[in-house]
Amino acid sequence: MSKDTCTAVREDGLRYESKLGGSPFQGSGQTRSCFKCGRHRPPSSLQSKRILGRTELICKPACEPKT
Repeated sequence: MSKDTCTAVREDGLRYESKLGGSPFQGSGQTRSCFKCGRHRPPSSLQSKRILGRTELICKPACEPKT
């Protein structure tokens, strides 16, 4: 994700002088989040698993540790 041009709070209460548009998710928009770690991944790298009586998507083979 790109950095904002100005992030200081001004006297009138506005935070951004100008903010870049767009989404932090690049590509075709076909991403889902892992139930355990919350990272967004393409559906091909997620697997279904029954957790607490519901079917949730989790990373396969396992979630990577956060750095």
